[in-house]
Amino acid sequence: MKKIVSLLLAGALTLSLAACGGDTTSDVSGTSGANVSGSSETNTPSGSETPSDDANSSQEVTVPNNGEWDEILCSGDGYHLVKKEVDAYDGYKFMLGVVDDSGEWVQELTDTGTFVEEVRFRAEGSSETLRDSSCYMYLGEGVFLASPGVSVYTKDEEYRVGPWPDMITDSVTGQLEVAVWECLIWNVVDNSQAEFDASKISTFQDGYSLFCEAEDAFGGGRLNALNTKGEITEFTCKFVPNKPGHNFPVYSEGLFYACTDKAARPGFYDIEGNMVIDLSSYNMGRIPYSSEMGVNAPYFENGQATILFANNADSVFEAVIDKTGAFVGEPEKVDVSVY
Repeated sequence: MKKIVSLLLAGALTLSLAACGGDTTSDVSGTSGANVSGSSETNTPSGSETPSDDANSSQEVTVPNNGEWDEILCSGDGYHLVKKEVDAYDGYKFMLGVVDDSGEWVQELTDTGTFVEEVRFRAEGSSETLRDSSCYMYLGEGVFLASPGVSVYTKDEEYRVGPWPDMITDSVTGQLEVAVWECLIWNVVDNSQAEFDASKISTFQDGYSLFCEAEDAFGGGRLNALNTKGEITEFTCKFVPNKPGHNFPVYSEGLFYACTDKAARPGFYDIEGNMVIDLSSYNMGRIPYSSEMGVNAPYFENGQATILFANNADSVFEAVIDKTGAFVGEPEKVDVSVY
């Protein structure tokens, strides 16, 4: 079932701002998907993961700035999310915009739109959350993320965005539970913007990101997909972190790894939520997949995916499958212990 998030597609408001002083520049790392702010360290996904491979990951980019903006919050694929703060006698104002490597506006500074207005709500409030660059990340394919707290996953990396915790204590039961905070996205290519809640989210691959809107007490929960326009596809399949032991899936080559809502049968699903490859005949539970394989979940690359499963003696085997679910070669026994 597809639910269209309320989008505000308002064009960026053109603001005539006086240039301050002489010409200045900001140096940023050219890493694809990097989040940079001046010289401070921020979340930086692997250049091979997010979002494209054609960025010059080893080159330094100098972004011209004639004083129109104050700071680069994060960058990726030649886009740079910038902020402008105005603290005047008649009030404090927080604006965002996007420039390219040459300093030209992709989206002019604005204080309107879903993304910016919700950022302003936090940034201009007493908590001052979302003023800091640690609350921002480039998710790939022209999309920026802002959040006070969410975990972001590439195929093989995990990053925490924002200062708010990933676990909170329930005020009624006193039990720890997975925290869910608001996430804001801004597609700077077509200026679409959206807001949703999530505990975990993946970077964009092939036009889609996966996210978990809520998780149960054991971890894991129902998955949703998000396209670059902010449109959400709700699934019945779930992220079940112990089948096998994995961190969070990504969408890749038209498929993603998940489990059925009932009985938690594992398999690969298409973007409509249909199980395409049923892996329920394999014992994949209680295997430390992510720690052993060095990736966050099984995924397809060049038409193949690697899975781990145990036989009836709890011996673990590694197998490569194709998109029909058939083995590519004979599964091999590996030195992995079932927990």
